[in-house]
Amino acid sequence: MKRLPAIVALLIGVCLVAWAGYGGYVYFRNPLPRFSLPVPPPPPPDNAYEQFVQCAREVRSAEELARLEKLPDYGSLAQKQAVVLANRDLLNRVHQLVHLPAQANHLEYRLGDPTVDGYWAIGRLIAAEVKLLEQRRQYRQALHASIDGLVFFEKILQGGTFLHLTYNITGINTICDVMPSSIPYLDIQSLQEGVKRMEHLLANEYPLHSLLAQDLHTSLIGWQRTVRGLAQRGFRLDFPRSSLEKEMLFMPKAPITQAALQYAEQWLSQVKKPFVQIQVVDYPQPLRNLPPGLVLREPADIFAQIARYLHVRARLRLLYIALQLELYRRTHGRYPSGLESLGASPYFVDPFSGKPFVYRAARSRYVLYSVGPNGVDDGGVPLSPHADPRKRAGDILLVVP
Repeated sequence: MKRLPAIVALLIGVCLVAWAGYGGYVYFRNPLPRFSLPVPPPPPPDNAYEQFVQCAREVRSAEELARLEKLPDYGSLAQKQAVVLANRDLLNRVHQLVHLPAQANHLEYRLGDPTVDGYWAIGRLIAAEVKLLEQRRQYRQALHASIDGLVFFEKILQGGTFLHLTYNITGINTICDVMPSSIPYLDIQSLQEGVKRMEHLLANEYPLHSLLAQDLHTSLIGWQRTVRGLAQRGFRLDFPRSSLEKEMLFMPKAPITQAALQYAEQWLSQVKKPFVQIQVVDYPQPLRNLPPGLVLREPADIFAQIARYLHVRARLRLLYIALQLELYRRTHGRYPSGLESLGASPYFVDPFSGKPFVYRAARSRYVLYSVGPNGVDDGGVPLSPHADPRKRAGDILLVVP
């Protein structure tokens, strides 16, 4: 009996040594990854981003807006009036917020954040307001409401990642669909105001290189958290339950991190090139042995996101050109024979081809479009769906009544 406490103490000591030994072994098999990529710039001191996010939580009659979007002109005058009136305070706030600085203050989705549907509802609401103003023949107000909406969603993207690009695309595409119909009815002063505001919007767009760098940086931070969690498993006595878990727990992490950094740097180098010259960077071998997307996005995903970003840039530039063309017609009585008659601008260049947008004019109408991600002039046939952007036939058209 006298030896029992000593035996117990010995057993406890052995357990503690075993626990510390196993925990230490797992910990040192999972060193915290170190990496260097461009870090996000500090947000402005008066950052209004949270106010933008809050707007996406507060849309009323979201289901009705989704229904109206499928109707010609977003439904009847009374239907549009009802949803706009129900959201008048929110719309007023949106039109005020676009004059404030904003930058994404967190780069990953958090519980409680609005979903894509929330941002889509904002886009539909602005589109309904634009169509209401247009039906009332308040074309100047419709123009500025449209551009306010575009600025709102461009600021949602500022400082963000591909997650924020999804929010941006949802709203921008919705507004781009309704904005052109009021352009032929604008007077010269309104067109000049619209051109000036669109130039400012395009000049302040969030660069593709920064967007990709932020997304890669955010993914690598996620990889850090994954490895940190693995390093702590030994001390929690959380033993692997499968051969895959065991392999993941004990595999060397340094080669994975090194391969991920090289992969990220190669992509950041590629996006500095014109779209037609971008080469898809292959997944390095160390990442192929892991679940897809665990460390960084797969090549096809990154390339698709680049194409989505440029799709939005093309649509915004097409709207800018449409305002310029209408201003030319108002001044000269006809549309120009070529875009060069409008002067020189980097925004007359198709981001997919690196060449001027395709433009053909008659006296009272014109055809204007981007060749789209396949880089081929398909004669103005609308873009068709395809998983691989470069195999997506068709063009990105601007349709003005």
